[in-house]
Amino acid sequence: MSRRAPLAPHRGLPCAILAIFASAAAFSPIVHGAAHVADDLQKIASNGRAIVAVGNDVLSRSTDSGKTWEAQKLERRAALIDVAACADESFVALDFHRHVWTGDAQGSGWRLAEGSMPEDFTPMALACAPDGGFWVVGTYSTVLHSSDRGESWQKTEFGEDAILTTIRFLDAGHAVVAGEFGIVARSSDGGASWQMLPPVPDDFYAFDAWFTDTDTGWLTGRGGIILGTRDGGHSWTSEPNAAGVPMYGFLSGGHGHLFAVGELGLVQQRGSDGTWRVLPSPTSGSGYLRGGIAVPERSSLIVVGGSGASTPAMVSIEPQGVQ
Repeated sequence: MSRRAPLAPHRGLPCAILAIFASAAAFSPIVHGAAHVADDLQKIASNGRAIVAVGNDVLSRSTDSGKTWEAQKLERRAALIDVAACADESFVALDFHRHVWTGDAQGSGWRLAEGSMPEDFTPMALACAPDGGFWVVGTYSTVLHSSDRGESWQKTEFGEDAILTTIRFLDAGHAVVAGEFGIVARSSDGGASWQMLPPVPDDFYAFDAWFTDTDTGWLTGRGGIILGTRDGGHSWTSEPNAAGVPMYGFLSGGHGHLFAVGELGLVQQRGSDGTWRVLPSPTSGSGYLRGGIAVPERSSLIVVGGSGASTPAMVSIEPQGVQ
């Protein structure tokens, strides 16, 4: 297949970053002690001690479960599109300009890794594996791996002219990537090799993937479609989406609770019967949400997004099992 440019920007999709970051300005104002960090945030991560939220020229941390936020200074401007907490409690943030930034366990001390990703590559998503390796997926069905905290990168290509939009590690050995044109691939050796699974039908475009074990997982994608699998991604079944709008990311609330965030600032929770229900949220009806984390001690989620959705925002959650 011939290579083509990434998809045109679209609000709320991974490719929306293309438009947002092309017009990057100075650091967005952050009010210390307030819940509001920036107009547009992309992702959020927690190591249990600190929470880090990132966006275009925005990197902010909270050390009190999201009650207050503090801006973190970087040595140069950055278009941050993803962030992850590693097993050693350090953080890594993905820069749209093909770099990563690393921070300490307090969500501070950020530095730019020296290694640069290939110039013909556009990054889309990031994971920190249990062994501390950094993994990035993006255009041209490419998976990048760094074993030296972003100082150098090794490349794996699946040979498809497609965008990979998400990567998840289930444990040290098992990982999943998904993306455009129904692509889903799995690894059982920590990313050393990948097995392409049968394509999801109808050129499904995955926004995010979530697996609770090697057999059970979900995909969310365009058109408000949410799919579930019980056989490790070899087949998929549609699940009712109460909101009827695209959901852009999954997050776990612990104890088997699964949530999704997406368009119109909506948050949904999956019930044990496989149906999704909309939760009351201060962001409902405005903008979009791209990510979130659970805060168990507050029985709530912290969600992030933009285009009118004032975030980070707290969303109360109720016990409801997932089977």
